[in-house]
Amino acid sequence: MRYYLTTLLICTVTHLLTSSDAIFNNNDSESIWSTGKGNAQNTYRIVPSMATNYSKIPWTYEYNATSQDLTQFGRGVGINANFMVCLTSNGIVRWTLSFEPVETMEPAGVSNIISDRQGVLFYTISWAGDRKFTAKLCQITNAQTSQPVQQCIENYQLFMSTNAPLALNEKYDLLVTAVEDNKIDSIPAVLDKKTLKLLWTNRRFFGAGRNGQYRCDTSTGDIFWIGGDTRLLKFDHSGKNLINNYTDAYLSGIDFVLDKQRQIIVQPWQNASSLPWKLVVSSYDVSAQQIKLRWSWCPPSSIGNNDGITSPAIDEQGTAYMSSMPLAFAIDSQGKTVWTTQLATSSEMKTFELYSTCVAMNSKRRVLYIVSVSQSRQGSKSLCFITAVSMDTGKVIERINLNLTTNEQIIPQCPILVGDEMLYFSWLTGEYPELVPLKVMGIQQV
Repeated sequence: MRYYLTTLLICTVTHLLTSSDAIFNNNDSESIWSTGKGNAQNTYRIVPSMATNYSKIPWTYEYNATSQDLTQFGRGVGINANFMVCLTSNGIVRWTLSFEPVETMEPAGVSNIISDRQGVLFYTISWAGDRKFTAKLCQITNAQTSQPVQQCIENYQLFMSTNAPLALNEKYDLLVTAVEDNKIDSIPAVLDKKTLKLLWTNRRFFGAGRNGQYRCDTSTGDIFWIGGDTRLLKFDHSGKNLINNYTDAYLSGIDFVLDKQRQIIVQPWQNASSLPWKLVVSSYDVSAQQIKLRWSWCPPSSIGNNDGITSPAIDEQGTAYMSSMPLAFAIDSQGKTVWTTQLATSSEMKTFELYSTCVAMNSKRRVLYIVSVSQSRQGSKSLCFITAVSMDTGKVIERINLNLTTNEQIIPQCPILVGDEMLYFSWLTGEYPELVPLKVMGIQQV
């Protein structure tokens, strides 16, 4: 099968411009796109440095042939069929950019796209052929113009099939990713952002893997991730392991969020020590060599046996927000319930088999955007919607019914919020492993 790669690249203006109309906070973590989820707080929000001229007119962009295996979503729109497409906030194609080909090889994997404060974009791409493989790390400058410039370095050590996590360590100008190893699923790898040279790897520890994320503390530069063995890891920028104990051995779950103010993480997980597995949300102090449990929160009985729960998002006060259908909830920094709210009726849950895929957060407007979708193809009985919820009260502000008229399975991605103006929503439809349509929608924020 010929592979087609897709990585969404939202072309908002995020770099510092010498414009009297530009509003830019150089210390704002949302002024860069440093992980696949925007930042270590998982807000999925980017603050533009100048007006985007968003028209407030809804739009949809569609590309008809993409692989579900090799689809990545990040800051803007997309790698597809050996080229990258950049969409503006009004759904206009600003540019397309071809990949640098590798002779006799086909693309086999791609990372998410990240961006620094100067608007320079980075991604990795892996290639494979007849018993051969290699990879490239690429940077794109002038991405906010119609004439982007791409520079790539080839390094087979960066190979990672399917999806690879990529994160920016801003304090030390590093790029953090995962690469394949012949003994374990993946190992961590760190590169110099300026020279694109590989600085170190560590084969004694699992990397974040295909579905993981690296998160970097903006104050210390420390790097956090959950390895393929479900253990939390913390390294400094030079590759030194900073933790000598582990989180719960019965933990089943890989995602977490890092408090911006302190080295504290919040992580949902399932307790696999007995049946049925129970959902738990825990907070850990990871500021020292010994991980310390701060608190554990048990959800209401109506969702206690659920398998699915979203990754958390966290605000400046340390309050974490999550959803496990049919509920959304907020937990404060002391592990106390702030609010719970219902996103769907019992009839909808039974008819559409709904689950929540993610939470995006606009902390300035104090609004959450929660994506809910049918678990499997239900023919005409499929449903996908975004619920806007007040971060302060849990009140449902608006339910945005997306009206995705299809009889195929829907694979949604998390909304990417652009300032306070609009959001991008992307999804795939169809059955694995067929080539399926990729669609992107632009919607005004509430």
